[in-house]
Amino acid sequence: MIHASIASILVTALFINTAHAALLDVFAAELALARGMTDKGVVLYRAQALQTADPVILERALSVALEDNDIDGGLAIAKHWVEVDPEYIPALFYMAHLSLKAHDYQLAAQTLDKILRYDPNAALDRIVVGISPDDPKDRNALLTALQSLKEYNNPSLSVLKAGLLVQAGQLDQALVEVNNALRKKPGVTAFITLKINILMNQNNLKEARTFLASEIKRQPKNKSLQLFEVRLLLKNNQATLAMARLKQMSRRWNNDGEILLLAGLVSIDNQRMLDAERYLVQLLAIDQYVDQAYFYLGIAAERQNHIKVAISYYQKVQGEDLYRKAQKKLAVIMVANNQLDDELTALTQERVEHPEQASFLYLLQAQLLKEHGQSDTARKLLDEAINGLPNQPELIYARILMLKPEESALLDRESERLLALSPDNPVYLNAFAFALAQQNRRLKDARAFAERANKLAPNQAAILDTLGYIAFIQKDYAFAITTLKAAYTAEPSANIGLHLAAALEKNNQIAEFNQLISELKQHFPNNPKIMTQLEKHDQTDARQSTSSNLSSIQPHINAPIYSASPLSGGRTNLSTLS
Repeated sequence: MIHASIASILVTALFINTAHAALLDVFAAELALARGMTDKGVVLYRAQALQTADPVILERALSVALEDNDIDGGLAIAKHWVEVDPEYIPALFYMAHLSLKAHDYQLAAQTLDKILRYDPNAALDRIVVGISPDDPKDRNALLTALQSLKEYNNPSLSVLKAGLLVQAGQLDQALVEVNNALRKKPGVTAFITLKINILMNQNNLKEARTFLASEIKRQPKNKSLQLFEVRLLLKNNQATLAMARLKQMSRRWNNDGEILLLAGLVSIDNQRMLDAERYLVQLLAIDQYVDQAYFYLGIAAERQNHIKVAISYYQKVQGEDLYRKAQKKLAVIMVANNQLDDELTALTQERVEHPEQASFLYLLQAQLLKEHGQSDTARKLLDEAINGLPNQPELIYARILMLKPEESALLDRESERLLALSPDNPVYLNAFAFALAQQNRRLKDARAFAERANKLAPNQAAILDTLGYIAFIQKDYAFAITTLKAAYTAEPSANIGLHLAAALEKNNQIAEFNQLISELKQHFPNNPKIMTQLEKHDQTDARQSTSSNLSSIQPHINAPIYSASPLSGGRTNLSTLS
């Protein structure tokens, strides 16, 4: 759909006969965006914006750039806009925000200075939203830049500084800044909650509670502040008091979906099922909350072992956000009640009624079949799914998980296709890397895939494990040990521990090996692989036993060709299927 303001320009231009190439370029940009060709739309808009002074086109071009997170392109447009119309405040707002996003803090300070000259109390909330640099150097640079604007004492900037100071651990100074903001704008909820959080981080719990209570008393109609209090009570394990507050709030705001939903959830968590049902049934009257109401009514019924009632509620969930969760709940219930065939039939019917969810429903069916010893049927189902939906990465990945060791050619072909569709997916990269390593081929490619996965999703235990495994096979023992130690630190599992033990043994680090095996025995006393190694270790000299018994240990022992879920420790079950 073409943006309304641009459509208006085009129609007006046609009437006054001024629709030349420039406006045709704008039309082409909107058409590209409407067709999902975002990159082309962004480029066309940027090119046109840099040649115009029309504020409607400039603002639309900037909004497109921001939606695409094209910070540099957006900043170039904002600079051009300020050049052609230096007194236009919205252009300055855009330039200030984008220069902050681009970490050009000097330009940001200069632009903010211009804005504050017009109005020292200007609401800068939209400029500073989302500005919270993680890098200490960036944080210090921004604080220094903001210091030059101290004379204006602007509340939005004070709060921005307070947030940065909290990140830097300077809580006392942060409190000074937020108090400055509250003196100018005492009723702003975000400022109040920031102060409370700072006080709590300082362990000034009594002062925080007193301040919150006084603000609620001063602003009895401030729903957000009272919800903040409820969440604070829940965080501090004061569920009974939180429930009492929610009950009061549900009377004051008797048709508020946010309050009713939270009250229902807290009631479920505290085993007050009648209260939960009362709140959630009320929620059914609010259109935007209907699916949530049905879903959590299903959970409440399931926890009371009212299985038929739970099923009826889950079946009524239709909205995209909760539909998949509801279907997984139904699958678990039906299987637990020995109704696998009925569930498989129901999922086939769901595919007819919800074609937009076909990929997910195929995956759920295939997983149920696989988990109940019908792998061949699951494979045929995935073949059928991919024939109908050939470009769905999740389906391709699921079929790859089922490939047999001798299907290496198909593995390579399908994996390459998968990475062509999703080149930056660390799960797929890691899985292909592991599959190649497990077959001891294309190790250079495997390592490159694992390294790329590690860059995209750093410090993930499964990825580090794969990377360490590949280095182990390549006899790069020092790197393997370093990487596997990092993996084991992130996820001290039995398998990763055994992988690390193998690398330590190969590198003749026997003392560390012995210590690790003892640790694994303590943490995993019933693990047969660990017990086997320990028994052999106890029968002879430690050095002799380690040299003869651990050299054959392979990472991911007994794993399929692909680790089922490389970012979640190789586990596959209904709870992890998305």
